Formats: sequence, structure tokens, C-alpha cells
Amino acid sequence: MTGLVVYGAAGFVASTLLTGPSLPPLKLTLVDQESLEQSVLDPLSLTHIQVEVVQSSSMADIVADDADVLLVLAGQTDVDQALAEPALAFDTNITIAVESAEWWRCHPQVRLIYLSSDEVLGASSYPLNEEAPFRPTQPYAASKAAAEMTLRCYSESYGLELVVIRSCNLVGSRQRARKLIPTTVQHLASGLPVPIFGDGSHRREYLAVEDLCEVILQAIIRTLPTGTYNCTSGIALQTTEVVAIVAEALGIEPICSQVKDRLVHDRCYAMDASKLSAHGWKPQITPADAISVAAIELKSAWDNGQALTHRSYH
Repeated sequence: MTGLVVYGAAGFVASTLLTGPSLPPLKLTLVDQESLEQSVLDPLSLTHIQVEVVQSSSMADIVADDADVLLVLAGQTDVDQALAEPALAFDTNITIAVESAEWWRCHPQVRLIYLSSDEVLGASSYPLNEEAPFRPTQPYAASKAAAEMTLRCYSESYGLELVVIRSCNLVGSRQRARKLIPTTVQHLASGLPVPIFGDGSHRREYLAVEDLCEVILQAIIRTLPTGTYNCTSGIALQTTEVVAIVAEALGIEPICSQVKDRLVHDRCYAMDASKLSAHGWKPQITPADAISVAAIELKSAWDNGQALTHRSYH
């Protein structure tokens, strides 16, 4: 049985992974400072998976001596909050990396899987591969780059197994952060114009969270070798295009209002995922389909009184 520790288990990536159909027999230790949703825990109780839930903001006191994989999804991922409070982003993301790495060093049999971001590579209009240098332009991106460097240092210094997965913008119905799609759903459902930065022409690559989870699963079961992997659909959409897809899925006329742009706002990011493709991975869901499905399910959650604005991490 594989022992898997998930740090950041209350986020929407973890909840998608844990409720998916492909998890092997596991002993799960789920760590998060937030409480986990019963909609995630209840299905696990009906499976062959053993589950321990630990409510904690740190890995320091976690006892899981039989673990062989640590999946680190915890992190501060709110770009606007990081611009307003850069010290918080650096403190949070670097502390997570160091505490995870120290736990890892004490459990050298463990493979650590870290979810990073395309933003560590900086703005680019052409696809960048894994060998491109770090060029972060704002505090969130720099804090994730620093976390990557910290974990790579531990890996190389102590001979530890490391997999870094850099994701583009994710789409999923469990997303509850101040991201574009939940924000768009909330405003359209309330009859309000959707606030967009500047003229809405900024472009981002999008990926269904289920497709990312397939990569994570391959890393967990070790069919994916150690290393760094860019994970993206390669399909970029402007902000206004995303709003239009959401509006069409909900059958609501899209109305936008321009708000002051971010202090730092890269025009676009682009990654080359051919390294992952060489290992047999390719996205199974188009970004447009993923956005439409997520919009409908988020609208249903909103109609049922569920907040769409809490949790600002993966």
C-alpha cells in the first residue's frame, strides 16, 4: 500500500484528486489548516483507502513514517493579495517549502511532488520549456520560484526524489478562490457586471483540473520519472473570451466593467508541455468545455448558497 501525505488537502486540486476514480490503494494523511469538506471525505470512507485527517498549517509535527509520497499543494496563490502584501506571499510559500523539505529530509524514502506555476518563468508570447530561466515579475511568482529553488536544493543536497509540476491556469467546479471563473459566475448570477483588469486582452493558458490530476497521479505511482514538468493545454484565452464562455454556458448576457489594472500584470504566459507529452500525457478536456462545465456547477453552488470566494490556494 502506498502511503500518501497531501499537504493542502482542502484546496480544489486535492478535492478533485481525492474524489477521482483512479486512486490506487492508499493510506492517506490529509493535512490542512482548513477543515475538509464532507463531500470529499464521505466517498473516501466507502473505498479501500485508509484516511487520517490532520488539521494543521505545518508539516513539522506530522507523523506518517510509512509514507512514500508527499504531495505539496499548500500555498498562497492569490496574485492580488501578494501584490498588496508581498511579505506574506514570500513568508507563506517559502515556509511551506522549507518545512516540507525538512520533513522530507527526515523521511528520505519519500518522493516529494510540488505544484508550481507557469508564472515562475515570467511573461512570454512563445512556449517556454523546463530549461527556461526563472523570470518572475511579481511577488507571487517570485515566491513560487524561491520555493522551487529551495526544494531543488534539498533534493540535490540530500539525494531526495523530487517532481515539480508547473501548471497553467486551472479550471474546475470546486474552485472557490478569487479567480476569474468563480468571480464571473458570482457577478453574472447576481446581475452585476464582471470586473476585468484593463481592457481584458490579457491571455492565459487554461487546463481542466482533472487533466492536471492525471499528471499528479502518474507522479504518485512513479510512472512519471523525477524532474520538472510543464503542464498546460497550450490553449490561451483572453479574459473577455473566458467571460463570454461562462456567460454562454449560463445563458446570461455578458456584461463587463473595466477596473484599474494590476500594478504588475503580465500580458501572457506560454509553456511547452512536450516533455510531459513524451511520457504519454495529453489533455482530455478542452479549456472551453472545462470552463462551461465549471460555470454551470459553480452557478448551482451559488444558487444553493455556497460562497465562491474562500480559499486562495490550490
